[in-house]
Amino acid sequence: MKLPAEKFIIFWSTPMQPVYLTGHSRPVNQVKHNYDGDLLFTCSDDGTVCMYETLQLVRTGVFKINEACRSIDLTKDSKYMIAAATTVGVQIYDIKTGERKVSVQVPGVNAKMVSLSFGDKMVMCLYEFEKRSYIRIFDMQECFAGNTPKVEYEIQAGQDIVFTKAVWGPKNETIIISTTNGKLF
Repeated sequence: MKLPAEKFIIFWSTPMQPVYLTGHSRPVNQVKHNYDGDLLFTCSDDGTVCMYETLQLVRTGVFKINEACRSIDLTKDSKYMIAAATTVGVQIYDIKTGERKVSVQVPGVNAKMVSLSFGDKMVMCLYEFEKRSYIRIFDMQECFAGNTPKVEYEIQAGQDIVFTKAVWGPKNETIIISTTNGKLF
């Protein structure tokens, strides 16, 4: 006996409701889920990154960045959290223990964004130094080697251009950069 396919479709419909989370004392700059969707991370100008369990919406951890945190990213396996601390640069934390594993300094006092490449092999940091925007790319494995990782690539903006955001392109072969004057590179 063959049953119609629609007999086997189960559709759960729940109304969208706002969720109010507390944990920061200054503006929240980014909200990010991990790959599995079971953890939610928020970063703020108050110098902390809060971690919440999404099923029960309870805060399960606080990472002390001690600087305004503008951006975060997570490894696909949810093992590490990468944070852009404004005056320090890139900081890498172990998500399970909350311990800071690595701190990679960049010049300047305004690290704005951090992003992991597809496959978590490279880290990109967008920052400003002497009124110019830069993007530096580091090898993730070198970050854990203990010494200062060498810069794999560096992109410098022109005099009249300020980088605002950047994302990895397909196969990590390109980087797409947005600017304040409406152009993309």
